[in-house]
Amino acid sequence: MLSEQNKIIIRKLYDNAYNHGLIGIIDEMYSPEVELHIAGIPEDPFGPLPIKQLVTMMRTAFPDCHTTIDELIDSGDKVVACVSFNGKFQGTFSGHSPGENLSWWKRIDIYRLYNGKIVEQWGDRDDYTTLQRIGVAVPKIKDERPLAREAGRL
Repeated sequence: MLSEQNKIIIRKLYDNAYNHGLIGIIDEMYSPEVELHIAGIPEDPFGPLPIKQLVTMMRTAFPDCHTTIDELIDSGDKVVACVSFNGKFQGTFSGHSPGENLSWWKRIDIYRLYNGKIVEQWGDRDDYTTLQRIGVAVPKIKDERPLAREAGRL
């Protein structure tokens, strides 16, 4: 039953904070000493403040952003969330001006919970695709599979 409760907590986080911009709920859901291992989090990866900043940045750049939980997987004290975001780029994002482009991207987060609070979080998102979709010129990634095949690595 604990894992079901943990999944409810994570659903509540995405619905309230990410979909509705209710930043205050983050303090209720995260331990004050939460340890964060998330791409783009500043030097001090402890406490809920970086999560509040991340959600605020996203909601500023994409005010109509909607989050869809594609899959929740639980295992003991951990919940893995595979999430899709979509919205229109209307504010600044990573120093780039808005272009009114519709964008969507994926994110994977792993949460560790204790006594109903998030105590640790790992996360990674697809910034490359996001930047492409909002119209920022990013270098193309070279497909090295043919070279790997020739070298016998595939």
